[in-house]
Amino acid sequence: MSITPAQEKQAARVLADKITSGDERLMKEAASSLDKFIRKTFKETSFCEKILEPVPITPDDFYRDGHSDKPLVQLEIEPEYRGMADMAFNTPAPIMTFGAKRTLVSIDRIKSTRLRKEVIELASWSVSLRDIMADFQLKELMTHKDTRFMKAINACVGTKPNTVMMATNSIHYHEVYGGITHTSLAESLKYIPRLGRNENALNSKTLLMNSVTFKEFAKWQPLTAGEKFTTDILNNGLQAVEDGIFGLKFIQTIKRGLVPDGVVWHFGDPQFIGRAYELTPPTMIIKNRDHSVEFGIFTECGGAVFVFLGIAKAVYPGV
Repeated sequence: MSITPAQEKQAARVLADKITSGDERLMKEAASSLDKFIRKTFKETSFCEKILEPVPITPDDFYRDGHSDKPLVQLEIEPEYRGMADMAFNTPAPIMTFGAKRTLVSIDRIKSTRLRKEVIELASWSVSLRDIMADFQLKELMTHKDTRFMKAINACVGTKPNTVMMATNSIHYHEVYGGITHTSLAESLKYIPRLGRNENALNSKTLLMNSVTFKEFAKWQPLTAGEKFTTDILNNGLQAVEDGIFGLKFIQTIKRGLVPDGVVWHFGDPQFIGRAYELTPPTMIIKNRDHSVEFGIFTECGGAVFVFLGIAKAVYPGV
């Protein structure tokens, strides 16, 4: 059912009345209705959460540091194992002490820029207040989270292609010429399995690229990709790719500043990459100040990448 401009204005007035009523119950009701909208939109548009899904935590999960009050979560990383050994009969087996490496994840607060409006002007708005929040505050917060994630994974693969990274003694950053073809994509699926020692091999599970790069799949030819696949793309668009090829999950983003054209990120199973935590989900704060109302959103979260064996970057020059 469509909403008329008059109904939209009436809804804005009702929401404005609740916000400015001074009644704590009504103000919480208004904030709650906005908060539900924010959480739904946040999950749909943050690509880093689709790769490392946040795990909800509480203050009970904090690591008690005797030297700092900063919220921290302690992680333990799987220990190394030396494996089997041939030995003569009647000789004792070698003994190895073992233990997990421990590391700490910082929990930080991310806040949007607050928006301020005269109370008397709220009733004149002809657009939904929730849409304003989504446009000006939610996108700002989501982009900030994705920016932090991209900074971390870029550090894992290095700044130049074909560079051996000390942590894995392997190359994570590859340059591929000839465009994104059926053959070049299949070849790129070997990058993650070749990282580290052969017995530690993982497989690519998720591919991240921007929406411009994603359009390259529309160029695939029947001779290489198959008549059925290319016909499906012509008839139904690129949904055929999103539904899965090579058993992969595809994520496309419009944030070309974070994921440039021609760049395809490969990720293995998330449990072999790192962790993401969420202490406080995106929450709206509403405050009345004199004749104005201020509103903003914040979240408290943290995460880190610890295992580089599940990350690879492929750059296709000219795409």
